Amino acid sequence: MAADPLSDVLRLTKARGVNSAGLRVRGKFSVRVEAHEGMKFNAITEGSGFLRVDGGEVYQLDPGDCFLLTKGLPFTIGNDLSSSALPAEEVFANATDGFAVLETGSSPEVSFLGGKMTSDQSMSLLTAALPAVLLVRRTNPSAVKIRWLLDSLKDEIFGRMPGSEAMSEQIMHMIFIEMIRIFPKEELTSGWLAALSDRKISKAVQAIHSNPGRKWRLHELASLSGLSRSQFAARFAHISGEAPLEYLTRWRMTLARDALIRRSQTIPQVAQSMGYSSEAAFGAAFKRIFGLSPRRLTDRDRALDTAL
Repeated sequence: MAADPLSDVLRLTKARGVNSAGLRVRGKFSVRVEAHEGMKFNAITEGSGFLRVDGGEVYQLDPGDCFLLTKGLPFTIGNDLSSSALPAEEVFANATDGFAVLETGSSPEVSFLGGKMTSDQSMSLLTAALPAVLLVRRTNPSAVKIRWLLDSLKDEIFGRMPGSEAMSEQIMHMIFIEMIRIFPKEELTSGWLAALSDRKISKAVQAIHSNPGRKWRLHELASLSGLSRSQFAARFAHISGEAPLEYLTRWRMTLARDALIRRSQTIPQVAQSMGYSSEAAFGAAFKRIFGLSPRRLTDRDRALDTAL
């Protein structure tokens, strides 16, 4: 794989963007979405409103503001905090032409566009590195591309051209990636995404992703970062939340698990490609990370994949 850790993780989780029904409202309202799988995206394209995440604060939303929810927490959107929240499954049950319509009065008028990112595999590798709420204001200079993507998404939804569904899903996928890209790095407390934002540590992370099977030594990774061994080890652990060689092992095992699920290599071949001289050493490392042997875990993963 190329030395692009975010792309690596998106490929491994098989994450994909899916366009969901938008929402058009006239009048005061509040809609509640229960706990959900994957990540949820919404942008307010007309009017103003709020986002309230269970256990969190209330965010005021203006036209062009958008948010990404990464932990599956229940949330409420609306324009009147005193309104009784309607269940989302009822509001969206009769959505047509890409939109659900709700009328509770003559004004104000509010519109949302939304989508979700789903995965055939656990998205924890991606979501664990992100805060529960990513909010991007329209006034953020980095949001120019998101605004362009939202305009393109609206063109596809309203134009109803051949292939519009596939185009909408691709655009939504790009929106998710752009939201993650432009999120303020200072708000990432720990994890591999935080490590990527560090000018020195990122060089070591990219090297690991570029050549995971290499027998990396701590001093080699430290040298790439321009730090002493002790400085590098302390800085890497502080930012990413784990030691450098532990990160290397976890990434190797993640790649190994994917290869075994896809049946692209046998266990001995995977062990060798990940830098292990013996299948036993590879198996011990795999079990330490995932709690099961390579054979038992991949048998279970394949069974679950077949059942979906």
